[in-house]
Formats: sequence, C-alpha cells, structure tokens
Amino acid sequence: MSDIHPSPFADPQRLGDESDAAPVDAGMPPSGRMRRWPLAAVVVIGLTVAACLVIPVWLRGPAPSFRQIGRPFIGRSGLIDAVAVGQLDGRTIAVSGGGVNDEGPLQVWDLTVGKPLGPPLGAHDATVLSVALGELNGRTIAASSTGDGLVRIWDLATGERLGDPLIGTGVPVAVGQLNGKTIAVSPRDGNVELWDLAAAKRIGNPLIGHTGQVYSVAIGQLSGKTIAVSGGHDGTVRMWDLAAGKELGDPLVGHKGYVFSVAIGQLDGRTIAVSGGKDGTVRVWDLTTGEQLGSPLTGHTGDVFSVAIGQLDGRTIAVSGGKDSTVRVWDLTTGEQLGDPITGHTDLVHSVAVGQLNGRTIAVSGGWDDTVRVWDLGAR
Repeated sequence: MSDIHPSPFADPQRLGDESDAAPVDAGMPPSGRMRRWPLAAVVVIGLTVAACLVIPVWLRGPAPSFRQIGRPFIGRSGLIDAVAVGQLDGRTIAVSGGGVNDEGPLQVWDLTVGKPLGPPLGAHDATVLSVALGELNGRTIAASSTGDGLVRIWDLATGERLGDPLIGTGVPVAVGQLNGKTIAVSPRDGNVELWDLAAAKRIGNPLIGHTGQVYSVAIGQLSGKTIAVSGGHDGTVRMWDLAAGKELGDPLVGHKGYVFSVAIGQLDGRTIAVSGGKDGTVRVWDLTTGEQLGSPLTGHTGDVFSVAIGQLDGRTIAVSGGKDSTVRVWDLTTGEQLGDPITGHTDLVHSVAVGQLNGRTIAVSGGWDDTVRVWDLGAR
C-alpha cells in the first residue's frame, strides 16, 4: 500500500546516527454485516449485579494493550511522509521517507536492533512521498516516489540505485507481480499506469476512470487475477484488472470527500479493501461483490491519512493513522476498535504499516513530528 494526499494545513534517536542507538525489545457473518456488541451489553460471570457500565467484550481473550518498542527515530527533514515494512536477509526492516535534506530522505532501519541499516539511500531532489517494497530478480527492492514525478528503485542489500529513475510517473507507488514480471503501479494526471521494473518501461495504456488526482494505490489478488485498488480526490475507490487493463465493476462509493489511503487483504476467505478518507472514517469493502461491509469504522477526529491490513492473534485487523495524531487498530471481524488509541506522535500521522518482528505483530508509523515509531500490537 502506498498513499499521498494534499498537504493538510522519550529520548529520540537521530536518523543515520548509530552511536546512541538503543536495543529494541524484542467472523464476519455471510450477510456481510459486521457483528457489534450492543451498547448496553452486560457480562456476568459468577456475580449478581443490579447495574453495569458498558463493557467491551473481545471475541478472543482480553482487550489488547499496545506499547512503543524502543525510542522513536527522528529524522532531519522536518517530517516523515512514508513508511513501509518488510524483510531483508532474515531481518525485519522499515523504510521511511520524508523531506529533502543533505544526507538523503530515505532511510532503512533494522527493527531487530533498533538501528539504521547503513546511511540514507542516495540523493533526492524532492520530498519522498511514497515508499513500497518488493522483489526484483531475487533482490529486495524499495521504490520511492517523489513530488518531482520520479520513481527510483533501490537495492536494499547494497543501498545502490538500480538504473535510471522512471520519468513521468506520479505518486504514490505500489510494487507487485504480474505475469512473472515485477511491476510498479503509479498514477499520473488522474490515471493509473503500470511499469515493468526490469525493463523500466510502461505497460499498456493508462487506466482511466478517476476524475481527479489519485492519492493511493495497492496491488493484490482477486479470483486469480492481479488487481490494483486506487482511491482519490473524487471520493471513490476503484478496482482494476491489471492484465486486461480495465476497470472492474462500478466505483466503490461511500466516503464523503477525498479517499487518502487504500489497502488490500483477506477476511474470512474474501478479498477486501480498506480505505481511509477525509471524512475521518475507515471503510471495509468486499471486492467480489463491490459492497461495503458493515458501518464505517469511526473514532478518528480528523482526516484518516493512512491504512494498513494485518493479522493479530488470528484476527484480521486494520491499522489507521490520521490528522488527530493517533494510530488506531480495528478488528475487521467485529467492526470494533481494539484497545485505546495509540498516542505518542505530536503531529499528524501520515503513514502506517503492519509487519512481524520476532513473532509479534507490529505497526510502524511515521508522522509530521519527524518521528518513526514502532508499536507492539500484541502487548498484554
């Protein structure tokens, strides 16, 4: 998943400074309606009560609590616009991107030890607005897109740029596989375009449908087809058959305002998309039927800028971040927020990602307070 949208008007560790680094501690029913516990629910176990406050009930054990792992990483660019999580040589890594600075705005982190993995990657002439990870010819790569319309591909093992930048692209960028080729999907001028990364060439014609800027794209699988999901200025979520080069079904409509972020995942055997928007909601979509699942997930008090999908204790979850400076975790089976909002950022949360670290589910968040933070979602 990767997103970009218009500008919304502890002991830190510096990006690139290893000297003071601290170790890191290491179902939805067939109808498609989400199950929610009644607001007046009362749970009595071996007690007799006359009155009871509302008690949240979790389907699988106690409500989780979340904690920050280690110290926040602080950049030198004034803000963090993009984060991604993946694996490199058996290590869990995060890649963060932000504003232009003398050392480079793109940094790789070894989350196992809580240190930068080498110096920042290369030079960028504009802010890194989107980052995606993937595989190209057996190498783990990062694709970074910037506000000047370039996508750069990086070999994360060596820190070297692969080839020349892709020119004439847009932001954001997503990386995936199509017919044995590693591809990037990057919108431009409101259209969605495909690139063959090995050949550094566009594939086919632009995918036309959005009536404004595209702010987020994600790549996944639906019924054996490689698809992309996009969201944008026109308030719609759209699906694309990448092999056929055409839109699938009607636009998914529900958000009131821009769609800033989309992600693709699986829920109870169904392929779903999760979207976050300017209306402050997170929405879940069944991509087979094109229907919204349940009610919008509410809790954020401002724009939702980023969403990601993952697994936590056997549950499919979404993680969201937004203008209210919080990170929130959602159980997509029940449609409920898990635990309290995760706080720590002192400015808006612009990007979130979900991964695994030492067998535990983590979220990584990047914000306009110039910090990258790692959260243990399985803490009790």
